[in-house]
Amino acid sequence: MVRNENHNLTITRDPILGHVFSKTENCLHLLQSILPDLGITEVEVTPQKQLNKKLLEKNVIMDLWAKNKDGKIFDVEMQTTKQKLPGVRFRYYQSIADQDSLKPGEDLDQIRETYIIFIYPFDPFGEGKYIYGKYIYEGTFLLDKDNPDSQANTKTHWISINARGYKGQITPELKEFLDYIKYGLTKDSSNFIKKIDRERLDYIRSTE
Repeated sequence: MVRNENHNLTITRDPILGHVFSKTENCLHLLQSILPDLGITEVEVTPQKQLNKKLLEKNVIMDLWAKNKDGKIFDVEMQTTKQKLPGVRFRYYQSIADQDSLKPGEDLDQIRETYIIFIYPFDPFGEGKYIYGKYIYEGTFLLDKDNPDSQANTKTHWISINARGYKGQITPELKEFLDYIKYGLTKDSSNFIKKIDRERLDYIRSTE
């Protein structure tokens, strides 16, 4: 195993994540690995996007913000601390994203589809116990809590990605990125992982 230079400054740091994936090809690769069924072919990236500017005490800077040609919005956030109420955090980020998803004068049915994606270096739901240990958790909204068929189409997707997961199917590209989060650069790392690790180091050196 190759030890990371400046190993404490990993891709899990917000500014580093934002810098590395501000490059369109990196962002596109990451989103394709997380959401292969969407067939994303191009994105417009805004790293460290600042929203909610009027509420200065609750100003939010998004780690990685992107849109595709269909207008879908993708907000990718690295979450390195355990949260008592992850659902509330999703709700808050969703409320901020919604400010950018409907233009003045548009009808509600034109609101943009949004993907709020939290990446965790640990299992956010149970540390692998019982039914947990999944690579990806995605929430749903029910109009009737007693009827699983009453799922509401809110055009929102709340996705939690667990770097310590071991259940479920994910793309090989996402698996190698999650391994990079856990172990850093190794002798088996792909060319893409080597590339983003070089860019991580370039960013660190540029701020020294």
